[in-house]
Amino acid sequence: MEVIQLEIKNKNAMAILRGMERAFMIRLIRQKKSTPKDLTKLKGVFSPEEAKGLAGKIIESRNE
Repeated sequence: MEVIQLEIKNKNAMAILRGMERAFMIRLIRQKKSTPKDLTKLKGVFSPEEAKGLAGKIIESRNE
């Protein structure tokens, strides 16, 4: 079995895919749309010293 991702261009394409699902030819896997997170908004929130301290705490907690 192979998993592929498609972009549906119109309602007719979706109707064809649903028909194929009803004929047990394919299985549609629906996923919620996720909005990409813009990490540039976080730039400059922490000073370099604070960032290094937080990174150290994260490493320390992973080792526990």
